[in-house]
Amino acid sequence: MSIPSVVTHPPFNITRSSHVRYFVTDLEKSVRFYTEILGLVISDQDSDTVYLRGIEEACHHSVVLMQRRDTAPAAECVGMRVASEDDLHRAQEHILAAGGTATFAERPYQGLTLLTSFGEGTPPVELCSSMPVLPRLLNNFPAQKGGRALRLDHYQCVIPDVGATAEKFMALGFRPSKYTTHVDTGQLLSIFLARKNNPHDLVLAQGAGPRLHHVAFIVSDLQAMFRACDIAANLGYGRHVEYGPGRHGPPNGIFTYFRDPDGNRIEFGLPPMQFMDPEDQPNVWDSTDGVSLVPWGDGPPQRWREEMTSFDGITPAGGTIARWTSRR
Repeated sequence: MSIPSVVTHPPFNITRSSHVRYFVTDLEKSVRFYTEILGLVISDQDSDTVYLRGIEEACHHSVVLMQRRDTAPAAECVGMRVASEDDLHRAQEHILAAGGTATFAERPYQGLTLLTSFGEGTPPVELCSSMPVLPRLLNNFPAQKGGRALRLDHYQCVIPDVGATAEKFMALGFRPSKYTTHVDTGQLLSIFLARKNNPHDLVLAQGAGPRLHHVAFIVSDLQAMFRACDIAANLGYGRHVEYGPGRHGPPNGIFTYFRDPDGNRIEFGLPPMQFMDPEDQPNVWDSTDGVSLVPWGDGPPQRWREEMTSFDGITPAGGTIARWTSRR
């Protein structure tokens, strides 16, 4: 399958992946996990909602936890930042013209916000233009706990048609840094898309969806990653360290995956390589190339491949889960 050309002058300017909103079944338990183990800090809270950010983040929040009673946990949406309010108005015009939905809404601690859907099978995305600015806690060492998560880096969504969805986001200026194709059919199985200067803001993978596979945070070093694992064990969450530490092949990134109390998957990764110059071409591998995906150690457990977070009110549809086989 051919990949669309990069759009250098998109209809509106998305700058990065920004945040995620979760409905949780036990707010107190979830907050303890995100603060004591992952090391996020509380920006604001009320009786039903807690806003958290990484210690390097100045903007108000990258995770919103909302108490939900008597129903299953879910992700409400993922969030992206745009450069200005004018971009939000251009976004609404573009998305509606393309057959999607786009409605303005008020969100606490966010500027003008646009709730969007790019069509059936795509993840719900909210676009916002600004947030209140708070002090970075990078040098406030007494405030740092757990794995000392620095910042949200990206999220991965599982969707039934990677090619069609990738085309929609690439029309908005996203660049592919790497992608996987089926060795026999050439079908696009996954793609890493970026707006900032590293390989990923949004990862799309084939499967029934839309569903949220994971949200990824950057940590400073291996010691921070192991500290999160050790504290998870001390607090009774040792079995919530799902996969890793290990290494992703092409970006050379070290990872560990956790599951929060509701089963939402969180990735910790070391700072990724830069991917910013227009002549830098995407890395391409096929479905037999398991060594490139995980060059050493075991592959992911089956639940890592098959268990994801549902988006609130959206029934996953279609899509056979992508499979990789190793040449080892």
